[in-house]
Amino acid sequence: MDAFEQIDHDFLLRFPGALNDPDWLAQGKKHRSIDSVIRLCREGLTEPVLQRALVTGNTAAVIDCCRQIIGRCSTVSTFEKMAFRNYLGYGEVHLPFVAALNDVLHHFSPEHFEAFVDVLTLCRHDPRTHAAKWPVVTCFLAYSDPERQICIKPTTIKKLAAKLGIDIAYQARPNYETYQRVQAMVQAFRGRSRLAEGQDNIIAQAIMYCTV
Repeated sequence: MDAFEQIDHDFLLRFPGALNDPDWLAQGKKHRSIDSVIRLCREGLTEPVLQRALVTGNTAAVIDCCRQIIGRCSTVSTFEKMAFRNYLGYGEVHLPFVAALNDVLHHFSPEHFEAFVDVLTLCRHDPRTHAAKWPVVTCFLAYSDPERQICIKPTTIKKLAAKLGIDIAYQARPNYETYQRVQAMVQAFRGRSRLAEGQDNIIAQAIMYCTV
């Protein structure tokens, strides 16, 4: 049994009924906000919506949508939610934030990932606005495109990588190299796991997280 198969084994010890286990389904009810977060991303952060906001300079609807996404996202801590709200309190960051968000969501590349992190540090003179955190950066990606992208919870992902014996080159500041390594780790699990077969990254990561 390899490390990925061990995850399936450990999950089934805890949830014998697999993804239909009553305890697993009950746990999922605690995260019912996921569906609303995905809907907000798919309706409020489409490329036409973001482009229109950039062309007109009217970013209010997009900024409000992003506030709601972070506010409802269960993978983002209370302190991270507060930091993001404080960050958006500075109106001068709205246009560059929306531009960077559009690029990272709809033209994903290493450069766009790093640029999105950079734009979240624009208010670093105010310690209350430290929004460039892994859960904040990656939740927009994960819930906009759960088939390809991932969300990173630092403490959990480090434990998981250690369990699997995988070097994710972790750094506290979000960076593309770590993101790519974690993304590859999740994709490798999906390729080996019977439980994650046919599931997106959100479910695959939830399965993995339940075993650490």
